[in-house]
Amino acid sequence: MPEIEDYSVYNDRMRRSMWDKAFFMDKVPGTELIVDYGCADGSLIRFLHSLFPSMHFIGFDIDPAMIAAANREKTDNMWFYSDPEEMLQKIRSLNIERRRIAVNFSSVLHEIFHYDCDRSMITRLIEQISPRYLVVRDMMYHSQQEDAVIPQAAQEQIRRVLPKEQLQDFENCWGSIGLRRNLAHLILKYKYRENWERECSENYFSYTLDDLAGLLDPGGIYSPILMSRYILPWCRYDAENNLGIDMGDEFTTHFSLILSRRSDANRPSLNAKEAL
Repeated sequence: MPEIEDYSVYNDRMRRSMWDKAFFMDKVPGTELIVDYGCADGSLIRFLHSLFPSMHFIGFDIDPAMIAAANREKTDNMWFYSDPEEMLQKIRSLNIERRRIAVNFSSVLHEIFHYDCDRSMITRLIEQISPRYLVVRDMMYHSQQEDAVIPQAAQEQIRRVLPKEQLQDFENCWGSIGLRRNLAHLILKYKYRENWERECSENYFSYTLDDLAGLLDPGGIYSPILMSRYILPWCRYDAENNLGIDMGDEFTTHFSLILSRRSDANRPSLNAKEAL
């Protein structure tokens, strides 16, 4: 995985969408422990802790530099690890019931798929702690026309506004911005110029929902309780005000998903098929 050239800029930009990343907190009732997988410098955990100080938070990231930064600002009820075994030991030591645990994957799974990271850590984490909730918020392109092209006027506008060298880098890597999927990809990453070499080559749309199901729930023991696709609001705002184009409403850039583990309890169900 390429190095992050400027951690300060990288983490600052990640913080800008905190409220969007915290979308799940009112949708996981009964939760006492949030495990943030891919926590970076712990910004999201600190944000959530400021809102829910009595909850417990554990952050995991494979980058020791990120974990070191997170530990410098940790407070009560939060712990950070770059070693998966240490993380699992801490989770067990808290002795919190599995039905009160949620594991959050915020803007990290696209990196795991793109860089072909060791996914067995995720599988083992879910198997070991059997959390009630799995939460995902990430980038994913969704359109009824995967090969849709953009109007020539929009392409010309982008070429007037963005640096020629940056556009050349991107198109050498991903193809023409005349393809709507590619332009959406560019709009999501063009501001990351301080870490451009890394960001340009990273595939923000690196997996499908089927890929995700195979990773998080191969046994089919979770049910979706929320699924939302959308264009990130700041992305639309930026396209209109800085790039001078309208992103329209025929595709999405992000999605939010919450999976809930099916209960082992034998409760009467309201499903119509079970009334037969």
